[in-house]
Amino acid sequence: MALVKAVIIGSIGALAVPYVMRDGTGQVADWARYGLVQLHMDSIHFAWSWPIFCIVTLFAWAMLAWADR
Repeated sequence: MALVKAVIIGSIGALAVPYVMRDGTGQVADWARYGLVQLHMDSIHFAWSWPIFCIVTLFAWAMLAWADR
């Protein structure tokens, strides 16, 4: 069950972090834009970051699995 929750948290993070950092400048904003997948649906534009998804999911899974013990 921890893995399912971690994937949901990672998905939210992969969408939210690029959205928040979209107008940012500097090295942290550049890192947040690394590995973006641009999704266009009609007039809606989404940016999905695979590196952020992987990092957040791994960290959330480790913390949730540790909390279940």
